[in-house]
Amino acid sequence: MNATPTVTLLPTKGGKTLWHLDEHYPFVWSHKGTKYRFTIPRGFDFDGASIPWFLPWGRGRLGLVAPLVHDWLIEQGGVVDVDIYKSVDCVVGWHFLGRREFSRRDADRLCFRILRERGIRPRWLRRWAFRFVRLLSLARGDFY
Repeated sequence: MNATPTVTLLPTKGGKTLWHLDEHYPFVWSHKGTKYRFTIPRGFDFDGASIPWFLPWGRGRLGLVAPLVHDWLIEQGGVVDVDIYKSVDCVVGWHFLGRREFSRRDADRLCFRILRERGIRPRWLRRWAFRFVRLLSLARGDFY
């Protein structure tokens, strides 16, 4: 499980809350038994979960990891360097896998997966958060 990122709340700009990543944040996930990782660099600013003003009870309940990872992937255009954890020639550890491309849909799904794996409750909140993120993606013309 990924630790909570070390962040600083920045002064509000135009009514929008911004978070500043204080340390590099390695995000690790597993897929079909294989571990993968990419690192979000220190100094990245993100706005957290973009919850509409008319749903104030949802603010703060989604945590920071899912919005951080999602915002990073979107800002990078979905193209990031990914490492893989495996054993190569009896050396166990992280190895550079290569530059990988995540579609907007992949980023949205990864965001939902993080919400689920971190146990965000109630379940309907994370489902509606995912639907809202997908709706924004579709509104921007990101159908893939």
